[in-house]
Amino acid sequence: MPRSNIVFFTGSNHIFLRRDLDAWIDIFSKKYGEYNISRLDRENLLKTNIQSELLTPVFLGEKRLIVLENIPFATREKDEPENTEEVLTKIPDTESRILEALDRIPETTVVLFISTEPDKRKSLYKKLLEVATLKQYEKLEWNALREYIHKKLPHIDVTAVARLMEYTWEDINRIESEIDKLALYKQNGWITEADIKFIVMPNIETSVFTLTDSLFLLESSTAHRELMSILDTHNVHYVFATILSTLRTFLYAGKLLISHYEGDTVQSLLKIHPYAFEKMRKNMKHRERIQKLFSEFVLLDKRIKTGEWIGDGDESLKFGIEKAILCLQKN
Repeated sequence: MPRSNIVFFTGSNHIFLRRDLDAWIDIFSKKYGEYNISRLDRENLLKTNIQSELLTPVFLGEKRLIVLENIPFATREKDEPENTEEVLTKIPDTESRILEALDRIPETTVVLFISTEPDKRKSLYKKLLEVATLKQYEKLEWNALREYIHKKLPHIDVTAVARLMEYTWEDINRIESEIDKLALYKQNGWITEADIKFIVMPNIETSVFTLTDSLFLLESSTAHRELMSILDTHNVHYVFATILSTLRTFLYAGKLLISHYEGDTVQSLLKIHPYAFEKMRKNMKHRERIQKLFSEFVLLDKRIKTGEWIGDGDESLKFGIEKAILCLQKN
């Protein structure tokens, strides 16, 4: 049976989660006083006896609130600095101590766990699923996201909504910041697709998707124009890596489809956005030519990394990408 005084906020929708957190703290402080609120994160946990903090009854007032930020801990990413792990080892088995105290927390103490991407293998996470009042903040899907944008911007037209979602890769956290800019930019009249193109900077994934979409259609001149536009604002090595990754995904998807995998299964296995997947599937007839282009890019990558190309690395890589794209229809 979930306990009302142990609450767990989790999920990738940071905007909605933080809004509710701020509202909780504001309401609690007005009713029980700011002095009865404690907020702990990785840094000040080093200086805190967490069991004492959780089990000490409220001194002045009816209730106290303890907010534990980023607990349960997230899975450590491969590229996360090693010293982060070192910091965690200095905390004397914090999660185990919290786990030991969880069933003894007084009813007058409300403990709010905040962890957007917790390590689901940990015992504390599993225990919270059993005993905590759970609030999940999941990513808004297509229709719900469109409704949310229309609610925030009643004067935005349908094509502008679609373009905004495309440019932001449907990231609610990014969309929220762009909504504020658009509301200030266009206070009167309809927000159009042209306004989105002028105000909103596309994600690198969106820009590369437009480029690779042209490649899948074997439209070399359009792809080259898109490449030049992207390189005005992004590092050539990062762009090249993203193109390689997208082409590799396209070829994997084609192989799975030929092997009679269902479209939904392919999307799930390769984590492809539905809109991107439909674009890929429509152009699978050009898979052999894209395979040759991918092989050319892999060879180019090898030559750059082994120093076979003479001259500036960035310029050599840019020249190699341009050459491969412009020769796309010749082979």
